Amino acid sequence: MAGIADLARIHTPLRAPDVDHLIGLVGSWGLLADLCFSDLMLFASMGHPADGEGAERFLVLSQVRPTTGQTLYKTDWIGRVVTDHERPLVARCMSLGEIISGEVPNQELRELVRVLCIPVRRDGRTVAVLTREAASSVGRHTGELERTYVEVFHRFARMIATGEFPFRTLDEWEGDAPRVGDGALLLDGTGRIEFASPNAISALHRLGVHGQLEGNLLGELNLPESAVRSAFGRGVPAYDEMERPGEVTVSMWCLPLLEHGTTTGALALLHDISEVRRRDRLLLSKDA
Repeated sequence: MAGIADLARIHTPLRAPDVDHLIGLVGSWGLLADLCFSDLMLFASMGHPADGEGAERFLVLSQVRPTTGQTLYKTDWIGRVVTDHERPLVARCMSLGEIISGEVPNQELRELVRVLCIPVRRDGRTVAVLTREAASSVGRHTGELERTYVEVFHRFARMIATGEFPFRTLDEWEGDAPRVGDGALLLDGTGRIEFASPNAISALHRLGVHGQLEGNLLGELNLPESAVRSAFGRGVPAYDEMERPGEVTVSMWCLPLLEHGTTTGALALLHDISEVRRRDRLLLSKDA
């Protein structure tokens, strides 16, 4: 199956820098799908038919399913073409360049689907539309973790709509980067812990950190703060590792949450890499 670059080059008028921006988005949007517990799809305009008449067409460049929830779509949508009549919210989002939402009937699923359309902007232009697609859930109770994650997703959505996400400095983010399910800390605008997921609490327990987390700076918990300071100061992601010498190593990616260039908080993703570091030490000792 063709990748984003080939699909965009053959079927859309997108320019190379626009495609690179979308590739960067898709490279890190597993995080977004996990935060919103929903399927995400990426649409690009193919324009109107050659005669200038008829419906505008949109191409599905990519899709991702959450690891934190169930998928709506068991079939692969990549490469599928839809019209503005089939996807009116996508067409409206592309035209207005604004985040819009609504419920639309899905013939394949035979149910209403809640759709949030986010304009993917680059250099002041809307180059694509990202959709969050979830089953209608009127009256469904949600807990603190889900509410917090979805709120963080909406903050990233606003960053996408202003061109502040994806970050341009995540080239080093490889396939073994932590996911939300590994452990997440939400930091407020001063760097204090606002929320800690259960897996994040467990990871910090393994580092010897017990007691109250909310309201504390990492430094007040005797944890390194260099990644947090870098993310807040530069407005770009930063990486660090926290250790209990010889026993536990936890990696941390600190992702700033931006609002028109101002860092208003951060999402810190934790991942226990103790076994990886143990193997590294064994290899070094054998080489020696």
